[in-house]
Amino acid sequence: MKINNKEIKGVIFDLDGVLVDTEYFHWQGWIEVLKPYAQSMTKKAYLKYAGKQGDAIESEIYVDFNLSLPKNALLEKKNELLIDWFETKPLACMPFAKEALEYFRDKHLKLACASGSFKQEAELKLKKTGLSSFFQSVVAGDDVERGKPYPDIYLLAAKKLGLKPEQCLSFEDTQSGLVSAKAAGLMCFAIPNEYSRKQDFSNADGVFANLKEAVTTLL
Repeated sequence: MKINNKEIKGVIFDLDGVLVDTEYFHWQGWIEVLKPYAQSMTKKAYLKYAGKQGDAIESEIYVDFNLSLPKNALLEKKNELLIDWFETKPLACMPFAKEALEYFRDKHLKLACASGSFKQEAELKLKKTGLSSFFQSVVAGDDVERGKPYPDIYLLAAKKLGLKPEQCLSFEDTQSGLVSAKAAGLMCFAIPNEYSRKQDFSNADGVFANLKEAVTTLL
């Protein structure tokens, strides 16, 4: 399909797993904060959480691992770990991320990032990978009351671009993100990865192996 610039005026990208290769770090972060409680999390177990906002994951972990802890007890420690890791460890873009951003920028479309991560972490990842300059707006998990799969983050991202949701195309790698984007009224292309391939993307406007394949369909 081709983008009709009279209808689609903006593109909103999820961050983790779509633009930046970070899902492994998120999984390892939960592993580390669970260690003091003699708990662990296999990769298979992590798959059910991929794409959800941190506070929602923490709530599910408390139930799944039978933990009675205050709200944010694990999440705050995990966030601190991730900031340290993202500042000190190599961080790679997902395949064709920069090329996709360049394509849409050259088409003079407005670009935003809608990440479930908290703002400091999201901005750090974008800066470290050299992607910050592409975006007119970055909306993070702590900018909204309800994270994905609720539509709030995409509604706010579109608003910050000065656009209606139906004027925006989104890119997501998880079912939770897809549900969020579609509930907000956006077109959504899914790019599943190794952490999300078994999730349900039947409601996506297109499912692709990578960003290059997705962009190629728009040429």
